[in-house]
Amino acid sequence: MNILNRFAVLGLTGALVAACASMDSDTATTTKADAKPAAAKAAEKKTKPDQKYVIYFDFGKATMNEEGTTVAYKLMADTMSGYKAVLLTGHTDTAGDKNHNRKLSEKRVENVKQVFSEIGIDPNKIITQFFGEDEPAEKTADGVKNDKNRRVEVVLKF
Repeated sequence: MNILNRFAVLGLTGALVAACASMDSDTATTTKADAKPAAAKAAEKKTKPDQKYVIYFDFGKATMNEEGTTVAYKLMADTMSGYKAVLLTGHTDTAGDKNHNRKLSEKRVENVKQVFSEIGIDPNKIITQFFGEDEPAEKTADGVKNDKNRRVEVVLKF
């Protein structure tokens, strides 16, 4: 089963679960006295905290691997209740030329954005930025390969 089909199945399953969870068995017995004004309901509604994810990349690569696909599944499931935006921030390790690394971090972000768009994340809600080797997760000397620094950080904003 290809990746888009797997996401479609997950999306339909998630939509069904969300629809069932939102059903209220006491709806028929609600009286007018029980109803709250819209302003009170809005004040009671708590915003969900932002969800953070990290997608790691192989050295010199901009394509998502199997672990990145797993993160994409998780993100898609977490968007079922609605979201405001998805922030993608690209990074590299310090191995290689600084200009090359900046472009590589941009390619990583664009590839993640493409995959997210294909699975149903609204591309108009995806915000991208990239830093190359300028904001490492783990500080290293110049020219050092580091798995933790080759990443796209993803923040799902609610």
